[in-house]
Amino acid sequence: MAASLLIAFDGSAAAEAAVRAAATLFPGARAAVLTIHEPALGSVPAFRAGGGLMSPELVEQNIGELERELVAEAEATAAEGAKLVAAMGLAAESAVARSARQPWEPILAAAAESEADVVVCGSRGRGAVARSVLGSTSSSLLHHAQRPVLIVPEAETLPDGPALIAYDGSPAAREAIAAAGRLLPGRAAHVVHAWESPYRRSVSGRALRRAPVSEIREVTADLETLLRETAEEAVAEGVELARAAGLEAAGEAVESGSAAWRVLAATAETRDAAVVVVGSQGHGAVASVLLGSVSAGLVHHAERPTLVVRTPSP
Repeated sequence: MAASLLIAFDGSAAAEAAVRAAATLFPGARAAVLTIHEPALGSVPAFRAGGGLMSPELVEQNIGELERELVAEAEATAAEGAKLVAAMGLAAESAVARSARQPWEPILAAAAESEADVVVCGSRGRGAVARSVLGSTSSSLLHHAQRPVLIVPEAETLPDGPALIAYDGSPAAREAIAAAGRLLPGRAAHVVHAWESPYRRSVSGRALRRAPVSEIREVTADLETLLRETAEEAVAEGVELARAAGLEAAGEAVESGSAAWRVLAATAETRDAAVVVVGSQGHGAVASVLLGSVSAGLVHHAERPTLVVRTPSP
């Protein structure tokens, strides 16, 4: 069964990149293209801003005209997005929603109403600083959505490589693999487990490896071997799950002292991945920001589309 998409579209280059990514990753999908419009100023603030020179009736009339213009502009933008989606071979329809508070709220409401399988959104701007601005629509969707969210950075070309799936054995990682199997059937997948050796990256660890007492050196070597074998077992488990989910999967364990999201982003570049798939435990926005979650790190910094799959909160 073809996937159902809700694509947030504002006419920007990032939104157009999101459309291209969605069409490439989910061929044959049904897509609803949604544009959010901000409401016109309320009559009282506008009347006050005008210095009280206009009558309340005239203010109401001007506000009404402005509101109609904003709706018409949003409808034209949504229609443009639907036309772009249709040109790329997807069944498309356009819609407009009014944003009373934050843009992500009507986006998620529309996704719930249409029972969309994936919410698609562009990540505004290039580089880490531009994408890490707090309160951005993409970040808010990541923190609040209860369904998979595809965040797409603005890019010149979209690679046609495998889906790179982050796997650490957690329920969230298992859910990510299951979602990849449902949403990306038949696609090649590369399962990656990032791990770190405490004996390679720290001064004390390196000192233990060079310790004059042979027993200490042997113990540290044995522990590092155990860590490596555990990482390889995790990869094997992830590959098995991915194949059971219908993906053509291979995998690797990557040892690095960098943050896990850096390892995944670098491996995605090396493997020319079309998309990075990662699970999220769903502990909420505050926890994600404070803990620097892998999913948030990838969304804010990776140069590849990132599909974030939330584990339902208990």
